Amino acid sequence: MSNLAIQRSNPVGPTGMLPPQLEGDYALIRQLPLFEGVADGDLMNALQQGGIAVRNVERDMFVLDPIGLANGQAAPVVYIARGQVAAAVFMENELSDRRNAQLAHENATKEEREAESLIKPPPLARIALKNVALFMQGDLFNSGALAAARGQPIAFYTTAPSILVSLDQRWIAELAVRFPSFEGRLRRALSVSRERLAWVSGVKQELLDFFVRQGISVSGEMVRVRQLGLCIDCKLCEEACEERYGARRLTLGGYQLGMLDFIYTCRTCTDQRCIDPCAYDSIRFDDVKKEVVINESTCTGCTACAQSCPYGAIDMIEVEAEAPTFKKKFKARLEKKDALKFGPGTPRVARARRIANKCDHCIAYGDQACVSACPTGSLIEINAYDLFRERSPKMAQLTRAGFDADLQKKDRKEVLPVMPFIEGVAIRSGGLAKVKRGRYAPLLMWMVGIFVFLVALAEALLRAYAPTMSYQYSVLSKEARFLDPDGVPLDENIFQSFDFIFHPGDELSTYCGLLGTALMIIAAIYPIFRRIKLFRWLASNTMWFDFHLMAGTVGPMFVGLHSVLRLDNPLTAFAFWSMVITVVSGFLGRYLYTQVPELASGVELEELDHERAFQRHRPTLTVPMAEIDRELAVERDKAQRVAQSPSVSRALWWLIFQDIGRIPRTMARKRRLAALGVDRRTRKDLARRAARMIVIARRQVVAPKAQLLLHSWKKVHVPFTIALTALATWHIYTAWDRATW
Repeated sequence: MSNLAIQRSNPVGPTGMLPPQLEGDYALIRQLPLFEGVADGDLMNALQQGGIAVRNVERDMFVLDPIGLANGQAAPVVYIARGQVAAAVFMENELSDRRNAQLAHENATKEEREAESLIKPPPLARIALKNVALFMQGDLFNSGALAAARGQPIAFYTTAPSILVSLDQRWIAELAVRFPSFEGRLRRALSVSRERLAWVSGVKQELLDFFVRQGISVSGEMVRVRQLGLCIDCKLCEEACEERYGARRLTLGGYQLGMLDFIYTCRTCTDQRCIDPCAYDSIRFDDVKKEVVINESTCTGCTACAQSCPYGAIDMIEVEAEAPTFKKKFKARLEKKDALKFGPGTPRVARARRIANKCDHCIAYGDQACVSACPTGSLIEINAYDLFRERSPKMAQLTRAGFDADLQKKDRKEVLPVMPFIEGVAIRSGGLAKVKRGRYAPLLMWMVGIFVFLVALAEALLRAYAPTMSYQYSVLSKEARFLDPDGVPLDENIFQSFDFIFHPGDELSTYCGLLGTALMIIAAIYPIFRRIKLFRWLASNTMWFDFHLMAGTVGPMFVGLHSVLRLDNPLTAFAFWSMVITVVSGFLGRYLYTQVPELASGVELEELDHERAFQRHRPTLTVPMAEIDRELAVERDKAQRVAQSPSVSRALWWLIFQDIGRIPRTMARKRRLAALGVDRRTRKDLARRAARMIVIARRQVVAPKAQLLLHSWKKVHVPFTIALTALATWHIYTAWDRATW
């Protein structure tokens, strides 16, 4: 988060009255904005008498819990000077076991602590049934928030090493009376903390739980995600990473939330729990590059760091040839940089059997291999706090300032936005990642391709319907003036000597055919481009993929113009229809790659959001909601019948026609709701939500047939692409001599 390094060694103010052990605590408290305006003497008295206490708490330690409160533990107000605290619901046995382990650790002697395992138990965020609130630096909370637990045991625990300031209720009351400014700050802070649990409900509750449970709240600012709606499952990101390092450092299919996949890779946690267990200082945090890096020259392969990472971001790669998971290229890379040396005079005493491997965001390179390799822009890095936005900017500013102003109503609604997870973030530029990728080149390619085709089409149409306006006419006019000095009427001379009708074999047609065939051949061999280093050096995979789409779309348009749809022999007809099948199957494949990820997974959040909206309207819009429920039931029944059919083609065509009819159905739905007296804004919202629920109902069709659908289009697309390429080459060879140049 922000400035966590709070100085405690240089006391501020008159500290001669304080015992030495409290001077550091006083210096810290004096810097906190919450206590601005409180006199030095009052703060020192509170510290000496225990009214204010400073606690250094390790990660995954309970701060307030129902067991302690039930045993008479005081319920102080807690201010977070540094770190992060979460509130969560736990099963009673889990809560009791972890709390007993914490007490044993806190009461252990120095020797007993040294004997403890450096491998810590799973994070409390992971064993919690539900994480219900999150408090960050500058926040203040008390046990009053426990009242919102609905009878379940809620406990507050640290998700990162924290410095907490506990305030006794009696001293709070006394300071509030003596210092009105402090009372105002405290009131605002407690008001916000009490409302946190109320703000977070429904889908937002799921977002918050994910934010804490998966460690994103304690990650670095950037997290890498895969946009499921854009991914075509080509695995080029994993391949590019493995090519650069000899072993991949990321794995797709991580923790999914809606339309985003938080892939398995290092998130550069703010508390870096992987560093502490290493006894050889082989893994450290680079303060300059803000990255956790592994010193491969000293790593012994003890696996302590990998076991300590709760997010599976560190792999142990074997470097002995006889090992089952041996990576030859990984070893070759290490040998090239002399990272496997051992013995006297080297950092390593004995031969290493395995080496730790983790993502370092390609800090030694100008780009991130995985993001640059992604052809569709699906893989991106994004600011974790902007994505989840656990608090609004105004709320964060208010916290940093010590709650010196009241929070407006509009600022309370700007938390945990749902839309990025339901509809995706629609970023194709790599986000915050380092990436070699042209920003405007794909758009330029499409514009040039379409423009050239439109020029050729316009010339062909002008020759047929307005010859005197065509480019050919202007060229031939100049030739006629030069060749006919006897004054023969110009138009008559030209029309008698030249054929203006556009037909296969003339000059324009021939150029259209050559250009279209060239584009289609380039599109056909796209898989070669994306795997050869030379082509990747010339352009990124994204560029080649965009060029593939453009060439595969514009190329057939030129070929169609070249043929003028005159299929005068069986072989020409077969070539033409092969082209049509290739193009159509390509579009179907792209359609499926956007539909399957969206419908096979990632719609649970959206479904929950729509259901909650319908629940709000059912008491007041009984008849309209009954109409919507009826329509949804009919559509679900249709989807179920298609899902039960063994035919993959039926499922495919059903999906396509469902999409084609979506707009007319939505318009008809709005008319029905209008007839039932629903106001314009509400019926627009309900019609949109109903349309999306119908789409979600298609999941039962897509999910069981997802892989079959994705593989089926390739069985058509690839063979016809090969046939088309061969026929186009043969056609050019046989027709070359007959072409008009």
